[in-house]
Amino acid sequence: MRVRNCRFASDEDAGFGLVEIVVSMFLLALLAVAFLPLLIESLRVTVVNAKVATATQILNEQLDAIALLPRTCAAFNAYESATIPTVTDSRGTVYQAARDVTGCTPASYPAAVTITLTVSVVGEPSIGSRAVTRAVVESLN
Repeated sequence: MRVRNCRFASDEDAGFGLVEIVVSMFLLALLAVAFLPLLIESLRVTVVNAKVATATQILNEQLDAIALLPRTCAAFNAYESATIPTVTDSRGTVYQAARDVTGCTPASYPAAVTITLTVSVVGEPSIGSRAVTRAVVESLN
C-alpha cells in the first residue's frame, strides 16, 4: 500500500493574496493621482487652443472680406466703420472683431493702406488673434 501526500497546493502555487492586491491597487491609485494635474492642465490648454482656433477662423473671414472690397479709400473707410456683430460658438464663447484702417489719405494714387484686424474673446482679452495686412488703394472714391 502506498501513501501519497494529499496537499492541494504548494506554497509556490498559492497565487496573489489579499495584501498583494491591496498594495497593487494603492500603487495604481498613486499613479492616477500623479497624472491628474497633467490631465487637468492638458484640458485647460485644449480649451484655450480651441478658442484661439475659432478666433483665427473669424479673423480669416475678415481677411477674405478685404479681398472683395473696391480699391478706394471710401470703401476701406466704410469697411473700418461698419458694425461688426459678435460671434458666439457652440460652447457659448463670445468673440468680438475689430478693424483699424490707417493711411487712407494718400497724396497720390496708387497707395497702400495698413489694415489691422483683431479678434478677441469677450471677457478674456489675452485670448484671441491679430493680423496686419496691407492693401492697394487706387482712388479716393
